[in-house]
Amino acid sequence: MEYEDTILQLCEVIKESENNAQEIFNNTEDIDNLLNELSIPLHQKNKLSNLISNIYGLLQNQDLHRQKIERVVNFVCDNNNIDKSVYNLAPSAKNIDACEDTLSSDELENLIKSMQA
Repeated sequence: MEYEDTILQLCEVIKESENNAQEIFNNTEDIDNLLNELSIPLHQKNKLSNLISNIYGLLQNQDLHRQKIERVVNFVCDNNNIDKSVYNLAPSAKNIDACEDTLSSDELENLIKSMQA
């Protein structure tokens, strides 16, 4: 499989991930609005609100994984002179603060090497 084929498949995953995340967000927002209109005890509303908050946390985590895939795709394109405009790629997200989910340059390079094996 060539880099271009792999990039194409990863771009499909990125796009599907973005679409699914948006749909989940929209549905969750609708549920939250309906929840505010319901006449149920406060402790039950709070429990449901906490579940919705957990969903948003999972969406944020999923978005971090999507950003990692984008970084890999951009890295492969940049290092193999592949025209990114063909794939309609967004530039890789840049993290200001280091966190446990940030890939170092060495980790990114090792990930690319493992894909080639």
